[in-house]
Amino acid sequence: MAAQQHSADSNYDVDVLIVGAGPTGLALAAQLVSFGTSFRIIDRGMNRSEHSRALALQPRTLEALRPFGISTALAAAGRPARKMHLHLPDQTIPVDLADAGIEDSEFQHLLFLSQAETERALLSYLAGRGVRVERGVELHDLERLDSHDPFAGMEAKIQRMDRGIERVRARYVVGADGAHSTVRAKAGMDWRGGGYPGTFVLADLEADGVEPGIVHSYLNEDGFMLLFPLGSPASWRLIGMKEKTDTAEATLDSLQSIADRFTGGTVALSDAKWISTFKLSHQMAEYFQDGSVFLAGDAAHVHSPVAAQGMNTGIQDALNLGWKLSLGARGLASDDLVDSYDAERRPVGQSVLQFTDRIFRLASSKNGLLKLPRTKLLPALAPKASGSKALRHRLFRTVSQLDTQYRGSDVVDTGASRLPAFLTAGPKAGDRLPDAVVLDHGRELRLHDILSTPGFHVLLCGPGWPADAQLRLHNALERLSPWVSVRRLNVGSRLAAENPNEVQDVSGLAFERLGLSVRRPELLVVRPDGHIGFRSEGIDTTAAVDYLNRLTTPASAVKPATAEA
Repeated sequence: MAAQQHSADSNYDVDVLIVGAGPTGLALAAQLVSFGTSFRIIDRGMNRSEHSRALALQPRTLEALRPFGISTALAAAGRPARKMHLHLPDQTIPVDLADAGIEDSEFQHLLFLSQAETERALLSYLAGRGVRVERGVELHDLERLDSHDPFAGMEAKIQRMDRGIERVRARYVVGADGAHSTVRAKAGMDWRGGGYPGTFVLADLEADGVEPGIVHSYLNEDGFMLLFPLGSPASWRLIGMKEKTDTAEATLDSLQSIADRFTGGTVALSDAKWISTFKLSHQMAEYFQDGSVFLAGDAAHVHSPVAAQGMNTGIQDALNLGWKLSLGARGLASDDLVDSYDAERRPVGQSVLQFTDRIFRLASSKNGLLKLPRTKLLPALAPKASGSKALRHRLFRTVSQLDTQYRGSDVVDTGASRLPAFLTAGPKAGDRLPDAVVLDHGRELRLHDILSTPGFHVLLCGPGWPADAQLRLHNALERLSPWVSVRRLNVGSRLAAENPNEVQDVSGLAFERLGLSVRRPELLVVRPDGHIGFRSEGIDTTAAVDYLNRLTTPASAVKPATAEA
């Protein structure tokens, strides 16, 4: 579907103005174009940077990018993290990352791939649909279209380097313009937190004296140094800490001095392709939404690069937001649905910030008490902890972001059930939908592939559904066409006659992971971001229809109740 340049609503020039064309802004653009929503995406930089701090994609991010058809190519281009060596002063502990316990996803490992490659894949997807990033365009100011109504849209003043000011009326403005966000500043949205002491260095280079293809983590009293297998543009990405007294520009020689402090001179660095020094901070916007203005990615939250969370969290911010704005632009979103972006993603951002902050302080602090866990406890506990499969599995599900959930959200719900939700098996409303291989029209596909088209997906699971259940649901939700699909999911057999109306779970793994029974019917509504929005038992679809209507009916379309005579 080609990108639409203008809003169908004459009150606006465009439905969404995206400021910032990094991975967050590009992912948002990809979701908007898949829904056929009008938007513009601008970036002050004239050229896309080939250098970046982010170097890894988490399994959940690869799942979330599946609707754009780029996940398989990204997975093939990257290097899976299968092993880590934890280098302590008196011992080196191998940590198995291959057995991460991720069975309910096609993507089972952290994937080392530069941010530049991720951006390139998204840009290719957008270019194929007629989308062009407007580069060398800077946001100068933001004003509400209606000073009394913060939700009535914004007028953005933007300027190209070679032209004057252009005024753009947008229904929504999204700041994906990084930690020093102009959108956030012009909207007056608070930015809270602080910086870490010290200066850090990144470099893409070659290294001799280390086992290739694995992560090397060096910890001692001075802090930490990391070597990640990058592959391109160099074999390794180094992250390290400069000495407090070192104020000179980072060079290959100064990097070698850092390496010597952590490796005892056993690692030789060479052929640096890129070196960058930077300060780190842990900051977050007080709110991710103010009326028609939204923040995503580093514009909403910044934290240390440990655990490869930053870019991944930003992309998932975008893919939580895009479909809500697309439906809102069509008059198919309640106020609660659009506002749920902040309610769902800000707690995730807070959790990531707290998680990375704890790990980073333990790894980097030179305070006598704070460095005790790194210098005394870790050497004693690490050998046993690294051998615990249960601990590795639990930690990786958190880091991989597969366990991100929105159970407390106002826009997820649970219908009829024999048991309280906490006693039921399988994922709850708000959880990510697990994946499995299934049969569809005789072809082996992943369940996530079948549910990757834009919109809501209703799954009628198990036995007992009337033959016309799908048709009746389509008729009841006709106003949402084409943004709702209805499919049957049942346990099947390769030996049985093919049922073209059913997705068949031949292995039984889909039913097992979804907590379904072969004896009872259940209904699942899967949101466009792959999370379960609604779940109920039985064949009564009334509550599911009410749920979808509630989500997609704006306040302006709700008729006020009239008093009875």
